[in-house]
Amino acid sequence: MSTDYMDVINSRGAKEIEAYCRTLAQELGLTLADAPDVWWTYASAADHHLEAPYHLWLSVTKPFMATPDFWFTCEQVLGYATGTTTAAIQSKIRQALEAHLREDL
Repeated sequence: MSTDYMDVINSRGAKEIEAYCRTLAQELGLTLADAPDVWWTYASAADHHLEAPYHLWLSVTKPFMATPDFWFTCEQVLGYATGTTTAAIQSKIRQALEAHLREDL
């Protein structure tokens, strides 16, 4: 795909995923770090994640300290805003955060 990685990271889909993470964290009783609390990076050609190079990070500070991360493709990030990948992405993030909560108890 010829889409510039910054276009994907700054896309409506990426911003909506970030918003979902913040809303979910609040729903689960998690405290996120002060800015940056949720952010994206991109795997370069030298990285191992070429099939899913968009890397989402969350910085959780309470009730546990962790930096859960998730890898997505361009199509997954851009598809979030259209509803194509929304349920799958939300499920992936929710399951990971809930697993961290269970481990913390």
